[in-house]
Amino acid sequence: MTTAIVLSNRLFPLVQHFVNQGRTYYMTIGHAQEFDQRPFRSALIRQYVAFRPGKGFYLTEAGYAAWDRFRHTDIHRADTTMPLTRYFDPVAYGLKPNEKKRLRVMKQGAA
Repeated sequence: MTTAIVLSNRLFPLVQHFVNQGRTYYMTIGHAQEFDQRPFRSALIRQYVAFRPGKGFYLTEAGYAAWDRFRHTDIHRADTTMPLTRYFDPVAYGLKPNEKKRLRVMKQGAA
């Protein structure tokens, strides 16, 4: 099953703050009010952050999993012999474009 990476440029620093504080960290409501509430709301909706009465907000296992997916997403290609993206124009950089090899088809009965 493929899961989408959902740490935006605003949600990333919030999750990072929790990760940097350690697994036993609880954020007070007062401290939470210092952060942009858009990513905070997003973290609550996605259940990356939860609230424990008497202690505060904490990063859930789902939050740590999202953090790990973000940090460890593999971006290597399966086949590195394929040409670069079609948005890269090798001619514009003075390079010779890769030409696809043509298959030779032999006619039946030919020796």
